[in-house]
Amino acid sequence: MTKSQKFIFITILAYMSAVAPLATDMYLPAMERIAESFGAEPFHMQLTLSAFFVAFSFGQLVYGPLSDTFGRKIPALFGIAIFALASLALNFTDDIAVFIALRFVQALGGCAGVVIARAVINDTFGVKDAAAAFALMMVVGSLAPMLAPTLGSFVENTFGWRFIFDVLAFCGVLLWLFVFFGLKESNRTRKSFSHKAILQGYKKVATDTKFLTFMFSGALAMSMIFAYIAGSSFVFMTHFGLTNSSYGLIFGLNALGMMTGSNINAFLVRRFSPYSILPYAFCAMSVFCVLLVVGGVLNLGFWVFEVNLFFMISSLGFVVPNVTSLAMARFKSLSGTASALFGFTQFALAGAVSALVGVVEANSPLPLALVMSGSLVCASVVYFAKHWFLVRRFFMRWRRK
Repeated sequence: MTKSQKFIFITILAYMSAVAPLATDMYLPAMERIAESFGAEPFHMQLTLSAFFVAFSFGQLVYGPLSDTFGRKIPALFGIAIFALASLALNFTDDIAVFIALRFVQALGGCAGVVIARAVINDTFGVKDAAAAFALMMVVGSLAPMLAPTLGSFVENTFGWRFIFDVLAFCGVLLWLFVFFGLKESNRTRKSFSHKAILQGYKKVATDTKFLTFMFSGALAMSMIFAYIAGSSFVFMTHFGLTNSSYGLIFGLNALGMMTGSNINAFLVRRFSPYSILPYAFCAMSVFCVLLVVGGVLNLGFWVFEVNLFFMISSLGFVVPNVTSLAMARFKSLSGTASALFGFTQFALAGAVSALVGVVEANSPLPLALVMSGSLVCASVVYFAKHWFLVRRFFMRWRRK
């Protein structure tokens, strides 16, 4: 590929991956207004996030093997069409239960883009180039969470919250056209459809210990972001008293941090192995976890909370692309299946953590800091535990000699 072709290619894949954060982040500034419109409690609004994440995780288990069987484009186009129709339907509901159900359907469609985008990169690039591509995809994809809350608050203030879902439907139609006309089929090793083959593929992927280490450490790290999404609007707007426009700017600033981290990682990964970058990234995240919790305990205020949060989120730019490329590289012939299991785990944990935010009422700095930091500490433990086991095994062999 030429540089321009590669940029267009990664931009389309980033757009496919950005459907989920776009569908979530655009309506975050309007959550209080939507709750008032439905007469719903904050817990019900957080259920609209949890339902989305749960559907997003289970849907990937279907699209991944289907993309190994029928190619990447057909399942992607089918899922994007469902996303666009569900987004349009959300504009016309007047019941919170129907709203939650439609968010579930919207996620079942939107997950196709995420799982298939990962598989396409794994089809196309080697480990280092894939890590750089995932990082660049995060750079482009970070524009969605950067701009979405600001756009969402503008749309809500100008046209009302319902028009947000009309915009999402339009974005879905636009993505469908981009995929149909601009994305070439990358799966050249298609298989015949077989339930037994699908189950065997999942068994092969799910029993690979290195894949599991990268998958769980990455999924736990990413669940921090979803805890942040679930609780941030209430912390920033209710606790700290920010307007929805100011909240959109803060949300965009934090997304800019992750975008910057991903951009730096895309440069570093061409000179250093993803293996060598990850330990430093996990250590940095753990330090900022401690600082965020200390700031919450001592009630040090908005700026201390925001600065530590900014650097925690920025650190993800060095973690997520590298664990994703290393996990996916384990299964070149089962890219869709590996991507599905990776995505399922990521969003299943995201759904659980975002629900936990609602259950423990993490609508103030300290409880939210504890949930977010707990996710990142668990991610670091999973990653380093595997390496500690290898070091210990080497030391025991050396002692026996």
